[in-house]
Amino acid sequence: MRPAELGASSAVYLTLRNPSPDTLVLRSVEIDAAGAVGIHESMDHAGMASMMPRDSVIVLPNDSVTFRERGLHIMASDLRTALATGDTVVVRLRYSSARIDTVRVAVRE
Repeated sequence: MRPAELGASSAVYLTLRNPSPDTLVLRSVEIDAAGAVGIHESMDHAGMASMMPRDSVIVLPNDSVTFRERGLHIMASDLRTALATGDTVVVRLRYSSARIDTVRVAVRE
């Protein structure tokens, strides 16, 4: 996750790995430090950058999906606290199967 001021936005970058034989469908993300959280994908159309929300992300069995800058990412808006390099943030990933993964994400440049 990127450092950011109180009330600003930040992005979370990570890799979701699915070592299971079942397809995972990420439906939503929760971050207590943010007023709003969404899954977005950045795109470039004819030199114009844009960002589109995603309803879900599919991770096939024995595959992975990378959330990265200028691509698929988790957008955290209206931060309830400033985020400084070295902080950690709790992120909850909710899947269609009712599975919830809780991960600690480092704040870094």
